[in-house]
Amino acid sequence: MVKSKVTTIVVNYPENQAPTWVEPRDYKPYRFGLGKLSKNPLVAICMNPSAARDQTSDRTVNRVISASQKLGYDGWVVFNTYPERATDAVNMDAYDVALSQENVKVIRDFLVENGITEVWGAWGDLKYEALKQGRDAILEVLTEQGIKVFHFAPPTKAGNPRHPLYLKVEAERKRYL
Repeated sequence: MVKSKVTTIVVNYPENQAPTWVEPRDYKPYRFGLGKLSKNPLVAICMNPSAARDQTSDRTVNRVISASQKLGYDGWVVFNTYPERATDAVNMDAYDVALSQENVKVIRDFLVENGITEVWGAWGDLKYEALKQGRDAILEVLTEQGIKVFHFAPPTKAGNPRHPLYLKVEAERKRYL
């Protein structure tokens, strides 16, 4: 039997915060994005997806939801630098160029179609090549589209925006890109 790369711990979404959009809709070993769509969502780009799906959340997504509420957004969306599901990135497979390109396409299309002008960089320090290459491809698209990236201080020692699980969200933002 193959051991799952994703935690079996079930976390519920906060009341009235279940996603209205999940891509792909059916559960796969990857996820391009999920969120509660609205006129003014907080869009976060995290590391890689874990367990969150249409019916159950995970700790990271719930932290993004909490930040969106604290900061006055009316919705939330979570994307990732690389779409492979793994609670611990050490368990990820080798980098898949086609999967990464599809992830970047979904992100770009969503941001452009929804008029998003800024996103929360929330990926932390990336130790694995798939995560780094995915981040770089996303940052290239964000730059091309003129989409700003912000983070909450302080950055990691390596200068990266902190992952949502490891920071206190404050109203003060710092410009990353």
